[in-house]
Amino acid sequence: MSDERTTAWSAEIETVYQDQGRELWALFYAQCSNAERAYDALQEAFARLHEQNGTPIRDLRAWLLHVGRNWLRDVARRQRVAAKPSQHLDRLADRRESAESALERQELHGQVRSALSDSKEEDREVLVLRYALGWSSHRMAQALNTTSAAIDMRLSRARRRLADRLHEMGVGHESLE
Repeated sequence: MSDERTTAWSAEIETVYQDQGRELWALFYAQCSNAERAYDALQEAFARLHEQNGTPIRDLRAWLLHVGRNWLRDVARRQRVAAKPSQHLDRLADRRESAESALERQELHGQVRSALSDSKEEDREVLVLRYALGWSSHRMAQALNTTSAAIDMRLSRARRRLADRLHEMGVGHESLE
């Protein structure tokens, strides 16, 4: 590729990054619930886009979403077999609540995370976008290329399935308040 075309391609990538990077990051975050990993997925998607050297891509946003989501799935597969460090005791030292209530809260958060990780990707996506990122139905509809009514229906069903899963795990409604 000529220097001129390389410069033009880099400028186009920069424009897409500026216009859509934050939204793409949020969608990746909704998949993994980890801000740093979502940022890594975003960077990986744009790095792979840069490697395309100007090869025509019909829908850049869809392509970037596909690449980033696949990268996140690969990372998740690799981490399932890796040991997970426990930072629970460090968190306890920073809090002024009793050790017992901190442990109960930590256990509840773990159960909710576990139930979310067992959820379908579509459910996890809308739940995280709404409750972790505070997105409106309208904003989610725009990002996911659907309608607000469809998002509201997905949220309703996702909440019901999450509540059912938590109930199966022995988490009562009163624990979540």
